[in-house]
Amino acid sequence: MDSNFIKEMAYSFGADVCGISNIERFDDAPKGFHPLDVYAKTKSIIVFGKQFSTSLFETNTNVPYTFVKNKSVELLDNISIQLTISIESKGYKAIPIPSDEPYEYWDSQNRHGRGILSLKHLAQASGIGCIGKNTLLINKKYGNRLYLGAVLTDTELEADNLLDTLCPDNCTICLKACPQSALDGTTVNQKKCREKCASVTEGGGFVYSCNICRKVCPFSKI
Repeated sequence: MDSNFIKEMAYSFGADVCGISNIERFDDAPKGFHPLDVYAKTKSIIVFGKQFSTSLFETNTNVPYTFVKNKSVELLDNISIQLTISIESKGYKAIPIPSDEPYEYWDSQNRHGRGILSLKHLAQASGIGCIGKNTLLINKKYGNRLYLGAVLTDTELEADNLLDTLCPDNCTICLKACPQSALDGTTVNQKKCREKCASVTEGGGFVYSCNICRKVCPFSKI
């Protein structure tokens, strides 16, 4: 199959960005979280994203941000399913990767979870962007305002070029702004982060209550 054809399909299904990686780029993936651990015949990884607007950072409540995040996950999962069906109609195999939970790996003591694959690392390996000090993916056009989805396939596709880092070496805005001091410039302490980033309202509703590391980043505004 042709890589451009795959991308055109992803865009027609509603993706704002799309990139492709080959399996060779994941030699250093952690054991158990390699694309081959999910689907042993994987040869290419297709990653796509949906943007959200900068206006969400200007509200006095994170309810709209939560609403957009939840709906974006639905849209991305729909794209992955449609793309999977389209690839299979051409005689190849394809496996959709969920845009969000469930976690199969969960460290309850440290409240540390991992999806079956790290979408931001898939996206980085597919040339969509690079991972910043706040551990968020940064894209040249949409900054850190992308939610992601992916599909694994057994067809060989041309991989996109990797991007150089976009996060400036001397910038530590996100590290200083984190109210939990959960960032060290390389990883995030999920136990500290989860104490603040999500909450349940008195009425039982779930809200992403902290997005400061995303909001203060200069790449939230492009």
